[in-house]
Amino acid sequence: MTEEFGTATRTPDAGGVRPCASMERPSAPLQVGMDQLMSNTHLSLRIHLVWATKNRRPWLDPEWRPRLFACAATIITRKGGRLLSAGGVRDHVHLYVEPAATISIAELVGAIKSHTARWIQQTFPHRREFRWQHGYGAFTVSGPDDTALRDYIRNQEQHHRERAFTGEYLSLLEIHGIEYDLTHTLD
Repeated sequence: MTEEFGTATRTPDAGGVRPCASMERPSAPLQVGMDQLMSNTHLSLRIHLVWATKNRRPWLDPEWRPRLFACAATIITRKGGRLLSAGGVRDHVHLYVEPAATISIAELVGAIKSHTARWIQQTFPHRREFRWQHGYGAFTVSGPDDTALRDYIRNQEQHHRERAFTGEYLSLLEIHGIEYDLTHTLD
């Protein structure tokens, strides 16, 4: 059995990679039938985004956090996506998003972080030095996990009475099978 990845064909059991068969010249002209055409892009992709304030400083005041999430929702909508749920505590946020098919996750996160940081700095004079951490976590969410994740995000204050952000974030990385170097994971 082989699986195609980009321009190479990988044979999983043999571990070998050879040039992709699709790169070779076809022996006969290709004929495309009506059942082979796809005229639209269809996307079912939901992402759980997580990131912290720089050095996990407790800068996200609960009084204005809903306004922060509304600001994030506006940015996501302008980028063609949808914010499904938002939550967080003083030192980090969780956003559950449905991104547009036309934007990378890195580009979307960059836009959200830069615009919300500027909004915080301009709106709250005592937060002029506000910064987000450099990195972020992005985790795919399947349909059956949707309700549980929404509840989890909605109840962040309760969760963090018992568990700090560091433990929560490392647990997310482990649950999703993501390898990490602890010295470069939390800044």
